[in-house]
Amino acid sequence: MGFYDDAAGVTYMGTSSKSLGLSILYGANDWLGANYASSMTQIPGRSAAEIVPSNRYNNVSQVFEFTRLTSTPFMEVTALSRAVSRWLFSTDPKQYQKLSYDGSPNLYYMAVPTAVSSFKISDRTSISFSVTFSCQPFAYEVGGDEYQSVVSGDNLINDRPWNSYPLWHISGTGNGSFILNGVTYNFLGLNGDLYVDSDTEDVYDSQGNYQPGMVQFTNYAFPVLSPGDNKLTDISALNLEVMPRWRTML
Repeated sequence: MGFYDDAAGVTYMGTSSKSLGLSILYGANDWLGANYASSMTQIPGRSAAEIVPSNRYNNVSQVFEFTRLTSTPFMEVTALSRAVSRWLFSTDPKQYQKLSYDGSPNLYYMAVPTAVSSFKISDRTSISFSVTFSCQPFAYEVGGDEYQSVVSGDNLINDRPWNSYPLWHISGTGNGSFILNGVTYNFLGLNGDLYVDSDTEDVYDSQGNYQPGMVQFTNYAFPVLSPGDNKLTDISALNLEVMPRWRTML
């Protein structure tokens, strides 16, 4: 059966597994890392296979096993099943949500539950089950999901080897612009708040209405934070905040 830890928990959509009286059960589940999506093609006359890339990393299926210690498992199992369903599926399951694990408190993941096992009663003392989450292949640093104000001359240092795809908050009226790493990003007809999501490549106002016509980007390339220095210059006629979303590979 392995061993359990009642001090550790998994938090999904702001609710911890510990609030359901669950402990994490260790022994059968492993922590998985990301894999690059590619295939190997054997070519006649070549001793080395050719790598055919898909130019992406695969999602990671991460399994968490839980147990609830109780002297009345038969009386509690159906109620626990319903509580777990409310925990995991109370919002749209087609959207990734934040998941955090006490074993890595400085990171959070974007995940969606894909499977819940049967609820097993063992020795009349516990109820055990597992949840499988499909996690995006990158983990995000706690604190990187908060806005920070930036001004001309600021340098946003990305000390990770992967690009960061921030959420930008622009406010102002009329036309404005900023330059990031020598590239100019223009904004047209501002009339309040505008949000630019470099991850999903969406542009929307404070009411959630899409406003792609309010931006003018070269080749429609959204502003990202590359590894190393990211220098902001010439912020003109607007106020700028950035949620950097620093990330690392699983």
